[in-house]
Amino acid sequence: MAPNPDRELAEARECIDRSDERGALRHLDRARRGYLKGHDSDGLEHLLLLADVLDPTDDRTRIGRENFVYAVRQNLRLETRRRAGQQGEQWSDPYPDLEVPTEHTRIAFTRPVKLAIGIATAFGALVLLAIFILPVAFSSEETSVTIRLLNDTRGDVTVRGCNDVDCVSTWMHADLGPGLATERDVPADDVVDTFRFGRGGEDACLPLRVHDAYNRYGSDPGVILVARLSRATPCPGITVLPEAASETGL
Repeated sequence: MAPNPDRELAEARECIDRSDERGALRHLDRARRGYLKGHDSDGLEHLLLLADVLDPTDDRTRIGRENFVYAVRQNLRLETRRRAGQQGEQWSDPYPDLEVPTEHTRIAFTRPVKLAIGIATAFGALVLLAIFILPVAFSSEETSVTIRLLNDTRGDVTVRGCNDVDCVSTWMHADLGPGLATERDVPADDVVDTFRFGRGGEDACLPLRVHDAYNRYGSDPGVILVARLSRATPCPGITVLPEAASETGL
């Protein structure tokens, strides 16, 4: 998490002035994590304005910008839902048609829950109330979920947990031999957590859809989400939905 999101925001502006789009994205993403930690919706919305100023000159930066905008909007969803729960108000989704960027996934995933028509809409609202609003209203503690990274490849790898799109800043390192695994606790409201390691002379990325997996499996006590390193793809990577340990048998 960025210790000072306002400072990261200033660094991003300087990068934009120098036409350093990739550097600007790194600082904007750190600022996003800081504003999310501080529940600063205004700061998150300002990040969207700066993202509109970016003019990516290559596919990698363009994809990074699309993923960044998606993550900010998901964060704003969480914040508006949390605020509605605290104030006892009905939550209104600010981005009901939000979809995962297709350039990143290569597949049109339906990660965001779309409101259905009629009875399905009412049922979905009740589910959202039970799963998201009530726990937030009655608990101030951050919810975590355990990620198990399994090296099901044939080689030794050093896995890094990335704080930014280029993995310049990392929050974990783990050396894993074939068949070995490591576990880490991460915030359940993380939209995507990316893990990176070397494979075949190039970096492979494993972007895990943590929040989606928690929504699907997190109601089980002590759930562990399993991610296999063999599912990693060339960076920036194709997003992967972890599976519950009970379903994988691991």
